[in-house]
Amino acid sequence: MVSSLTCLSRLSGAPRARLWAPLYAGLITLSVSLLLGCGKPPTPVQIGLLVDATGLNSTQGIAARNGAQFAIEQANANGGVNGQPIELLFKDDASTLAAAQQAFGELINSKVEAIIGPSSSMLALQLAPYATRAGVLLISSTVMTPLLAGQDDQFFRTLSHKNPDAQQVAQHLQQDLGLVRVYAIVEESNAAYTEPWLSDFNRYLQAAGGTPVATLRFTHDGNTDYAGLAQQLLAEQPQAVVLVSNGSDAALLATQLRQRQPDLTLAAAAWATASLPELGGQAVEGLITPQVFDLQDTSPAFMALQNAYVQRFKALLNTIAILNYNAADVLVQALRQRQAEESVKQSLLRIRHFQGVQQQIDFDDFGDVDSPSTLKIIHAGQFIDAQ
Repeated sequence: MVSSLTCLSRLSGAPRARLWAPLYAGLITLSVSLLLGCGKPPTPVQIGLLVDATGLNSTQGIAARNGAQFAIEQANANGGVNGQPIELLFKDDASTLAAAQQAFGELINSKVEAIIGPSSSMLALQLAPYATRAGVLLISSTVMTPLLAGQDDQFFRTLSHKNPDAQQVAQHLQQDLGLVRVYAIVEESNAAYTEPWLSDFNRYLQAAGGTPVATLRFTHDGNTDYAGLAQQLLAEQPQAVVLVSNGSDAALLATQLRQRQPDLTLAAAAWATASLPELGGQAVEGLITPQVFDLQDTSPAFMALQNAYVQRFKALLNTIAILNYNAADVLVQALRQRQAEESVKQSLLRIRHFQGVQQQIDFDDFGDVDSPSTLKIIHAGQFIDAQ
């Protein structure tokens, strides 16, 4: 830029200076603009994250946050979104509607491109209409309620709403084990998930030759009497009890049930199982439950992911972490490939097929997916094949 100014000074007064002066002025302006723009960081792409850090599902909240954060960190190490860094804005939904609505509003006001979450079907049922009105995509890795399926809205998910685990548990208890007296205990705070799951379980149980289960319902609070609930169940002399609750409730119930009847057959819905071996210990040994991922996978790709995650967070990569990793990674891919004037939803539906950890994620026209699961039994603190 100095040489351009010097040259312009020397040509002052010459006829050709009048001819070239506009060009020199343009070069000076361009140089100044480049200098002023130099060093200015690119505007970050913001993604919201709603997880439960302090409430009913807080045992899963840390893994959910870590999984999403890990995917974003890897994406940023590889250029972010076409050179723009990605910023993950974390909010606590506390598994309560009031906290979730406040956190959701704060993320919307922050102009996020999309929001990963929330932590439960009950919250998703309430927040999905707000997301649709705001035009901001809400993508969940754990919400499985069928009540949001088949709707042209801003709610997407990476896990099936069809409750394949209900079918697997029902068929295993009825056909493989031949158990007749099966009881269920259902936690009602997340009824948008638990009630449809129980309905599907009974339907599959009847199709396998059984009868609908007797059901004990409760709502988690600080005064939940798990010992009393266990006594009520065991008074009916069940051959098996199915736990339809989150992981911490399932672990506490399993402990009380197994203290009184060590050989009782236990099963659990998918909602409970992400951290169940760690939470339940010896009380959940032999518990029957489906899993979406093979956590004992020894393939080079999975082992590399597992080792990197352990190094970063000093914790094992579990189901919840993988689910949120997948959801964040899908968002990153959609944002990177988004075309001009295209919304995040439109980008997702145009691409439609994404490779996640251990599985393909294929969205239908309404943002729903089918996801496989495999029936497992907890043995020595790990999930092994039930068959």
